[in-house]
Amino acid sequence: MVKKIRILIIDNEPRWLEFAQQDLITFEIVVAHNEQEARDQLEQDQFDLVVANASSMDILDLIAAQYSEKKVVVTTVKPTTQEALRAYRSGALRYFSKSFGRQDLLKQIKDVLPGA
Repeated sequence: MVKKIRILIIDNEPRWLEFAQQDLITFEIVVAHNEQEARDQLEQDQFDLVVANASSMDILDLIAAQYSEKKVVVTTVKPTTQEALRAYRSGALRYFSKSFGRQDLLKQIKDVLPGA
């Protein structure tokens, strides 16, 4: 039996979450709607990737400090240079604008997780 790749998505936008879950149907997805839920999930479970909304930047600092082995990508509605720098300094592998285009999120994830 092949183990499914587990992804923690930290976001609270219902429409985008629905889209993301459809786009990533081949993965095991766990959603945290806020930073506390994200902390709880990170303490309890193993994840191959964390997809965090840029509004959850504080959780990136926690991940960098306590879960530095985690691969992280950051999504945002309105990309800014300052936000991108903070994301990358906190260990994010990708920082990109949220999209509702089919396969856009999947492409980003496959770039970070070869073989996914």
